[in-house]
Amino acid sequence: MQLRFLGEFKCISPAGDAIEIPNRKARALLAYLAAKPGGQFEREFLATLLWEDSGETQARTNLRKTLSRLRQALPAEMQSCLLSDTHRIALTQAGLETDVQHFERCAQMGTPETLEKADALYRGEFLQGLSGCGALFEDWVLTERRRLDELVLNVLQYLLDHFMVTGAIERAIQVSIRLLGRDPLLENVHRQLIQLYLQQDRIGSALEQYRCCRDVLARELGVEPTEETERLHALLQRQIPKKAADAVLTSETDDVPERKTVAQSAAVARRQARSSLQRQPSIAVLCFTDSSAANGPLQLGESLAEELAAALGRFRELEVLAPSTVFAYRDADTSVQQIGTELGVAYVCEGRIRSMAEQTVINMCLIEVSSGRQLWAERYADDPAHIVSLQDEIIRRIGTTLIGRIEHAWLSMARRKPTQDWQAYDFWLRGRSALRQPGITALEEARRCFQQALARDPYFARAYVGLALAQLSEWGCFSWNHWVFPGTDALALAQKAVVLDDFDHQAHCILGMAQIYKRDYEGGRHRLLHALELNPNDTDVLAHAAAGLALIGEHERAVDVGRKALRLAPHYPEWYAAFVGIALFAGRQYEEAVATMAPAPEALCNTPAFIAAAYAHLGQEHQGVYYRDTVRRHHHNQVARGLFPPQMSCLDWLLTLDPFQRPPDVEHYADGLRRAGFE
Repeated sequence: MQLRFLGEFKCISPAGDAIEIPNRKARALLAYLAAKPGGQFEREFLATLLWEDSGETQARTNLRKTLSRLRQALPAEMQSCLLSDTHRIALTQAGLETDVQHFERCAQMGTPETLEKADALYRGEFLQGLSGCGALFEDWVLTERRRLDELVLNVLQYLLDHFMVTGAIERAIQVSIRLLGRDPLLENVHRQLIQLYLQQDRIGSALEQYRCCRDVLARELGVEPTEETERLHALLQRQIPKKAADAVLTSETDDVPERKTVAQSAAVARRQARSSLQRQPSIAVLCFTDSSAANGPLQLGESLAEELAAALGRFRELEVLAPSTVFAYRDADTSVQQIGTELGVAYVCEGRIRSMAEQTVINMCLIEVSSGRQLWAERYADDPAHIVSLQDEIIRRIGTTLIGRIEHAWLSMARRKPTQDWQAYDFWLRGRSALRQPGITALEEARRCFQQALARDPYFARAYVGLALAQLSEWGCFSWNHWVFPGTDALALAQKAVVLDDFDHQAHCILGMAQIYKRDYEGGRHRLLHALELNPNDTDVLAHAAAGLALIGEHERAVDVGRKALRLAPHYPEWYAAFVGIALFAGRQYEEAVATMAPAPEALCNTPAFIAAAYAHLGQEHQGVYYRDTVRRHHHNQVARGLFPPQMSCLDWLLTLDPFQRPPDVEHYADGLRRAGFE
């Protein structure tokens, strides 16, 4: 039997039918007993709880009659769960499930999926609408409401952190709005929401959010926004189109219908990804837990896990889940087997680090998810200065365990060249972490960290890769100006990284993308394919390659690598959806393209254009109107900022933005855009 306390009280039989509880006091009695399963309560206490204004004899009589009516209302198979004698009343746990218990379990487990379930379970206030049951009972209800409201705030905050880290911009916006609806004084959430709106070039919405933050702080607390919020406001002011500088911008009027269902769409996609991971052995490498505070906030643990995942990803015998997806489980309070089940993998590798002044100890084990068996465990100890080289031995051991006979030479090549300067490595870790965060300020922080890493070690290849990625990210998210594409800068940085480390798959990937946007299609193709050869499981490379190969015209291969990217990264950043969507559109997979891009409708400024064009090719032009209007807003803002000449049409801008090599592909895109209403 199910009892729903969150929102309106409901009682559901084991067969799924609604059970009508006769009156509000009976509902209140059942709710109190079920909220404390297994507890035994004195009749005198329950009588006073619900009938405190009645005399003792009358209150006990009322309790006896209410208990009888409640027992009669329950299904026959559940009546035995309601226990009573002359002194006490209890409700057994057997066969009983409440949504509050389910909500608390999901919140405690803390995985991305259980947090989303907890959020979905919170349909409303605890025992909403159940009133008139006595002051003592209502005091208890109020206490429970406060406790559960605090818990749901924590759930939403954890979800927001998860979506921010994984780059799920639209879902982060939805959660931020709900968080502020529950507590409008969370200034840090106001700032995050402003950054997210800025990521989508929704300047009006960002400015309106700042005004909302300023007004609520003044009204409720009598204070002004903090200096950090004001700095963000100053950044917003610089983004206002020149022609709108004297106007009061308000929230953008264009909207897309899928905004409110992005979480459900993402959950469906993850279930599909899990089912397709069973075709060959698959592994997730969890973030290593660090028992000491000496190494900073999780950076060493993340680095070791990411290096191991990247190295294992070079083996075609394995499918390795994206570290960004796996790291979402680092704070989860649940078993490794449960995490592996959610991720849909066959194996999970976990490790623990204990750092001391003279020695760093790493304990690792490999778990088979289906059985929960520990297949392998090992302990490593070395001088803290040798952490980088220690990873080689760990990679060899796990690779041998999982794959069997692997060429030693290939294993030795499987690591990118490390720096010997620990401080340079630390700056790179910080830059990489900042690069994953949305917003211009995070990009500036990432660039600063990579530059500091190179100041310590000018031969550190991965720092050059980081700078090239920062250049591309800034263009992709905040410039969108075809003739200021940072091809030259990104090209030079990626070329430098390749010279320093020819085995760095990400360097080859970024170099390939820069070459494609410089119209060097053959050179770009060679680099992308070499990156995939070096590491066929790196999801960043797979997503980039999907878009790059689509622009070149190799549509079947582009679709294949794009689908693999989404399969190996169930919690993927929104730009994956944008790039894979381009591959699906170019491959004439219109329905799948829409389904892939719609949960991230403004991942990039051209994403709505591809959705509108896909709908047009499906003969559903009316479905693409919202997306067309969103693209027009982006174009209008850029013209108003003086970045485009006034005579450049929206259609010309879009066609230049994505340089398809083959004339039939150019015409295919142009035809879809024209039919969608672009001019």
